[in-house]
Amino acid sequence: MSAWDEIKELHKKSTAGAKEGVAFRYFSRPLASFTLYHIQHSRWTPNQITILSLLTGAAGFLVHLLVLPWWGLMLGCALFMLAHVLDALDGQLARHRKAGSVIGMHFDFFIDALKAYMMYAALALRLWQQALHPGCGDAPYGGEWCSPTWLIDAWIADWGTATIPIVGVFGMTMLATGIGCTEFMKKKEWKDLLPPSNGAKRGFSLVGLAETLGHFVVDYPSYILLLCLLNRVDAYFIAYTAVVAAYAVRALFGITLRLWRINPYGN
Repeated sequence: MSAWDEIKELHKKSTAGAKEGVAFRYFSRPLASFTLYHIQHSRWTPNQITILSLLTGAAGFLVHLLVLPWWGLMLGCALFMLAHVLDALDGQLARHRKAGSVIGMHFDFFIDALKAYMMYAALALRLWQQALHPGCGDAPYGGEWCSPTWLIDAWIADWGTATIPIVGVFGMTMLATGIGCTEFMKKKEWKDLLPPSNGAKRGFSLVGLAETLGHFVVDYPSYILLLCLLNRVDAYFIAYTAVVAAYAVRALFGITLRLWRINPYGN
């Protein structure tokens, strides 16, 4: 069997039943499978790969904040995409070695949440810095290349540059609320109390379409590289803030309403 055939076999076995998104399916998992082929007999553990993913995301966070020219935007985005590849690799390595664990799964979710916070905060603060210093002074790729704030220029004109960090704080709060709700609804006690529906397929609806679009926006690795290339991360900032806010409000309201209706006294 050739190396290529072994990589394809590894990919098939290590991704069976794994979560899939556009970025996972067409970018991160293929690269992770290639890497898995070369490290499968090494001493690397899945948890070490997860920690490396966090460190790579943290490096991307710092690059976004400290390197304002366009090439810094691309480098920071590339680091976050590398972190996403490592996020795919840790699970595939665990499945390949049959070393998966509940604590490892929770640790992976925790690190994924931290990286989502870092990505959002980094680009919000980057947009704010560039709004404060249009053109980035004498930096390379100055001018428009260094100020991707076109979609929020109206906000800045009406309410000042402080609008960006204010919206950013709101977005971070909504992101934290949404992640907290998701983690709460994954708990066994919640599932036992309120079992999921029978999973009957629903027909087309505007709500279903909105949910599909929302899932795509939240899965930022599927499109963030293109937006960085086009220098339009202001589109990510607006869309991501709106979607996480809508999800947080819906999830929190749903949890609250269900718990409000439960009668703990049984009469």
